Amino acid sequence: MSNPIKKIILGKYLSFRLKMLLSQERAYDFSSELNKVKKALVILPAQNEYSEPFQVFVKKLNTVFPNANISTFVSSSLRKTDMSWLGVPNEQYLKIIRDEQFDLVIDANDEQDKICSYLCALSGAPMRLNLASGEYDSIYNLHFRTAADKKMDDRLVNIVSYFEHLKK
Repeated sequence: MSNPIKKIILGKYLSFRLKMLLSQERAYDFSSELNKVKKALVILPAQNEYSEPFQVFVKKLNTVFPNANISTFVSSSLRKTDMSWLGVPNEQYLKIIRDEQFDLVIDANDEQDKICSYLCALSGAPMRLNLASGEYDSIYNLHFRTAADKKMDDRLVNIVSYFEHLKK
C-alpha cells in the first residue's frame, strides 16, 4: 500500500472498527476451555514466520493439543482477492475464518499489528492470546507478558509450558 492517503484511511478505519468491538464480558475457565480446544489458529509475524522458534512452537502446540487442528496465518500471505480496497481482509475471507470456528487464536506478533488484531477480533474464537501490549488489548482475553529483553523462543516455550500447566 504505497498511497499515503490510503494508509491514513486504513489506520482510521481499523482504529474505529477495533475500538467499536466490545471487550468480551464472559468469564472463562481457561483450564477447562483449553481442554476442549479442537481448532487453533496461530498468527505468525510476517517478517520471520519460517524461523525455527515459530516452527518448533507450532509443533509443540500439536503435542499440547494432540486432537486439535493447528492452523497458521501470516498477514503477508493474504492475496489481493482476499482483501478489500483498503487492504483489510474482506468479508468472504473473514467468513472463511469464522466458519472454521477456532477455539483458540494465538497472535505471536511481538508488536500489535492492526490487521492481525482485526482478524483475531472477528475470528469468533472464545480464547484470544497475544504477546504484545498495545491499544488493542481489549480484543484479547489472554495476555502473555514477559521481560522485554527475553528472546522470542524463550517466550514461546513459556507459553507452551503455561498451556500444559493449565490443561492439568
